This record gives sequence, structure tokens and C-alpha cells, in this order.
Amino acid sequence: MPEGYSYEIRETAKDLYVTEGMTYDQVAERTGVSVSQLKRWGSDEDWTEARKEYRDALSSIKRDTVRLRASLLRTALESGGDPQSVYAFTAVEKIFATRERGGSADTPAPMPERMREITTPAQAVEALTEVVELKLNRMLAQPETLQLAQIKDLKQTMELIGQMKDKYDPDQPEDEKKKILDADAIKRIREQVNL
Repeated sequence: MPEGYSYEIRETAKDLYVTEGMTYDQVAERTGVSVSQLKRWGSDEDWTEARKEYRDALSSIKRDTVRLRASLLRTALESGGDPQSVYAFTAVEKIFATRERGGSADTPAPMPERMREITTPAQAVEALTEVVELKLNRMLAQPETLQLAQIKDLKQTMELIGQMKDKYDPDQPEDEKKKILDADAIKRIREQVNL
């Protein structure tokens, strides 16, 4: 049988066997290379030993990662809440929490497949309210990462939503809507803008 396989196919086959843990039959099905050819390559390059070394390395990484996390937590606790120690621990935990959810720390939240259609002020109020609820829940889930600026921004957004609800509430009588921008309302908005 001819040895006419590319280097890429051979490396892919090795990767599937060594790192993915596939059997020769599964690799053959995936790559189109015969099982006998895969076994020859595996024998020539000792894929079985490479697989064992890879699995040992993964186990070692997992053990060392647990030790690192425990050490960072211990340091944060023993430091009496030293901000750098606490930050180091929370940063590492955030990375692992993100990975456990199937993402990476650098990956932004996925965009919805279809963007919400917002054509009325009432729909805008509803969408903003949902965003604030999500943001607030995330903040409360990680209280150790809260910052004063986040709380201020959230407060301002909630006030804006309240003003928009007052102005665009469909259940409010028409004569009440006209009174919204009276002198007191204008004064409050000016004060807020000048903060």
C-alpha cells in the first residue's frame, strides 16, 4: 500500500489518537487512513507512550491547578483581606468559572442570533430593565469584584429607566404624561447632568 499521505494527515491522526484519546478505528474513520497504516505510524512513533505521557501531564496540570487555587485562597485569607491577594484569587477563580461555562476569559458574551426589535419607547424601557437586571445579578454573584463606579453607573441607569417609565408608561392617563416635564423635573435632570 502506498505511503502517499501528507504530513498534515499523519499529524492529525497522531493528535486524534494521543490527545483526543480515540481508538485506531475512530481515527481511521475520521481521517480516511487505514487502521493498519495508523498502527504502523503508531508503532514507529510510539503513540501509546505519547498518549500515556499526555494523560500524565494533564493529570499533573489538574493537580497543580487545584494546589494553586488553594494556595491563592490561603494567602488571601491569611493576609487579612490584602487587596492584591484577594484580587489574584478572584481573577483566577473567574477564569476557571468562565471555562467551566464553556467559554474563555477573553471571550465576550455571545450575541443573540436575532437582535431584539425595539420600535417604541416602552420596548426600550423593557430592554434596558432586562439589561440592568442581568448586570445587577452578575454584580451580586461576585460581590468581591464590585467597584463604586459600577454601582454609580447602575444607579444612574436605574434613574433613567424610572424617568423613561414615567414618561412613556402606556397605562398612565394622557393628562398625567403632559405634567412630567414640569419645573421640578427639569431641575432634577439639570442637577443630575451637572454631577
